[in-house]
Amino acid sequence: MQEPITTYLEESISLSLVRLYKAQHQQAEVRCQKIGLHTAQELVIFRLLEEDGLSQSHLAARLGVEIGTVAKTVQRMEKEGLLIRRQDAEDARISRVYLTEKGRRLGEPALHIWKDLDACLVQGMSQAEQLLFRRLLVQAAANFSRCSFSPADEHP
Repeated sequence: MQEPITTYLEESISLSLVRLYKAQHQQAEVRCQKIGLHTAQELVIFRLLEEDGLSQSHLAARLGVEIGTVAKTVQRMEKEGLLIRRQDAEDARISRVYLTEKGRRLGEPALHIWKDLDACLVQGMSQAEQLLFRRLLVQAAANFSRCSFSPADEHP
């Protein structure tokens, strides 16, 4: 006899990950709003604190997102005075992104948010469990990068 779908889903690692992502995202959103950021803007700030003046395409690559996503985020952050775009001195086709002082000042509070989220996430875990948890998450992400699904793989 086939296992009931609801039983499978409740025990599914994928559903647990979706729930974890939603909970983390919601907590990050609430906390980021308190310092005047929209979710994921802190990731742009973190990257530019490390490498200010990236082109939008390099920024997208470093963040692992589509160029269109970065373009929208950069545009919004520029309107909010968090960063500025300047044409590259050698190639006018390239737009480079720089943090403003306002954006730079949000780096520290945003990093505290991420540290608080991490602390909340691993609450009640030993140091060894935390290391194992992180290693397993990294391994799971690497597994997906090696998996490829095509329409031919779909079950009837």
